[in-house]
Amino acid sequence: MKIDVLESVVLGGVTQWIRIRGEDETNPVLLLMQQGPGLPIINEVRRFDRQLGLERHFTVVYWDQRGTGLSSQSLRRGPGRFDLSVTTMVGDTVALLELLSRRFGGKTFVAGFSFGATFAACAAVKRPELVEAVIAVGMDIDIPAAERHTFQFALDAARKRNHHRAIRQLEAIGPPPHPTVKQFRTQARWAANFGGVTRGATFTSIARALLTSVVRSPDYSTLDLIRTLRGITASQAALLPQLADTDLVRDLPRLDIPIIMIQGRLDQVTPGAPAQRFFDAVSAPMKRLEWFDESAHTPQHDEPTHLRELLLDFRATRQPAPK
Repeated sequence: MKIDVLESVVLGGVTQWIRIRGEDETNPVLLLMQQGPGLPIINEVRRFDRQLGLERHFTVVYWDQRGTGLSSQSLRRGPGRFDLSVTTMVGDTVALLELLSRRFGGKTFVAGFSFGATFAACAAVKRPELVEAVIAVGMDIDIPAAERHTFQFALDAARKRNHHRAIRQLEAIGPPPHPTVKQFRTQARWAANFGGVTRGATFTSIARALLTSVVRSPDYSTLDLIRTLRGITASQAALLPQLADTDLVRDLPRLDIPIIMIQGRLDQVTPGAPAQRFFDAVSAPMKRLEWFDESAHTPQHDEPTHLRELLLDFRATRQPAPK
């Protein structure tokens, strides 16, 4: 039976929103976890369906995580504001996986993008019996090393192009760490503008695409757009300092579930060297590192056909979750 529903769920005591879509409820469940910090994903339903068409093979769950998109509605200023922390993000993931297990039976495939992949892997360590496999796309693995790489890439590209504005702004924030929102966005802006985030896109075009997708989505109101933008800033302000010391090679030596790592060759945000280092070090019942030669940090947009084929091939090797 076909399913297409937008609903609220309570995770970690906080109301959050999911969109569940699929052609057949007996298909395996696939949870999508967005990059960020702070970016929503329910607004991406149409784009993901058009580019990847996963709903015909999975029951796909889009989740606006705590503090993002529709789930930023509970953000409050002052006393009583709910907690935005790495611990609560991972705890929410476990709670959602429990809910999906109760509703659909069996285990869930989890595809995470950037920090979404990091949170997914951490949740899988805590509750491996809930997870069929983690598909980690551009996973954040070693933040200190990644920040140094991204900053140097952007500064070198700016100097090569004699781009005075970029040079001035990058030299103003100085070398990493960059735990503040302003520093993070300055580095991200120039990494994107020089091709290190999404191939053929700039920081402005990426931001415009985000705004357009929210405005055009039937799931978001004008007020939700304002909350979404506020949630991005609030999430980054809260989570960036906590994530600054992330090192999965050190902290995640073992996974008890299969993992597929998808790494863009052109990715200048989560570079290939830490990905290879983590892949070599982690112990897992099945692990696989797939290089996407024409992708930067967003293979789901740079090479969607390649990603779709990989997901479907991997699904075919796994037993469907019992219903």
